[in-house]
Amino acid sequence: MTLRPTSLTAITLLILSIPPARPAAIKDRLSPETTGTIQGQSSTSPAQSETNRPPSPSSPYPQVYACPMHLDIRSGEPGKCPKCLMPLAPLAPPTPGEFDLRLTTEPATIVPNRKLTLRFTVINPKTGRQVRDFVIMHDELFHLFIVSQDMSHFQHIHPAFQPDGSFVIETVLPQPGIYKLYCDFYPAEGLPQVLQTHLVTAGFQPDLFASIPQLVPDTTLTRIASGMKIDLTLDPPTIIAGRETTLKYYLTDEKTGDPVTDLRPYLAAWGHTLILSQDQSDYIHSHPTETVPDTADRETLRGGPHVTFQALFPRPGIYRIWSQFLRGETLTTVSFTVRAERLR
Repeated sequence: MTLRPTSLTAITLLILSIPPARPAAIKDRLSPETTGTIQGQSSTSPAQSETNRPPSPSSPYPQVYACPMHLDIRSGEPGKCPKCLMPLAPLAPPTPGEFDLRLTTEPATIVPNRKLTLRFTVINPKTGRQVRDFVIMHDELFHLFIVSQDMSHFQHIHPAFQPDGSFVIETVLPQPGIYKLYCDFYPAEGLPQVLQTHLVTAGFQPDLFASIPQLVPDTTLTRIASGMKIDLTLDPPTIIAGRETTLKYYLTDEKTGDPVTDLRPYLAAWGHTLILSQDQSDYIHSHPTETVPDTADRETLRGGPHVTFQALFPRPGIYRIWSQFLRGETLTTVSFTVRAERLR
């Protein structure tokens, strides 16, 4: 995870594997026999924020300072918030490792093509208390990615924060099967988290062969969508596992061929990219190198036609890329399938 101490709206590159070996942890908490609830530690008491206690001499984490009004503004030294000029206050050392996540569904039995309500509750594993304070990352407190096991269905949605500290969203799962959920959030008392679980719909018939996505690398990295021609260039042209790759998008108008220069900022960036390995054990979340200035008027700011992402594919194999761009009121999602080769 690349985390800038002064802003979480800068470039973000997150790479996770199962089993995890990084503070931003990914884990699956749903037992095979459970379809509605992730069993975590239970508590009805709110988490107590400790914003002024310095780290102990034995703490492995350096002192961090944050703006009391803008928790996304963090620094390794005292200073003032660039947004409101308030003095930065010392934060307590973060709770290391993975937080627990509780998920309930309404209805408990998930029926394809019917509305489904998901409710998420985050638990601090150290205190056993429910977490109620979160840091905004890219305009949202909670980013939820839903991907079908065959990787044909993709959602990037944002559960709404509730007065009781939970997050709720309504969605629809279009076909019978297993769906992986990637929950991306930042508890104020911890470190950035990506927690994974899954849901199983009614009518799903387990099939070992069918459960493995049959992905084939694309021979042409061009898509036509929402009136745009979207070309992807890889640099270097061959993806080498363990080495950084640049994803270079160039957007043109489908009818006129003119460069698209009217992209709108979407969630504080010119686009979003999620990459998953074919077995969905490697998760890469990247934002463009072209940044959206914090002080810019997003109602009038426009971008394009170039949108560039950095990604590191951790292992050889096949990966699916989903990238999103906002033009006018239309959010466009395109996907590509690529192969990462072994370093020879």
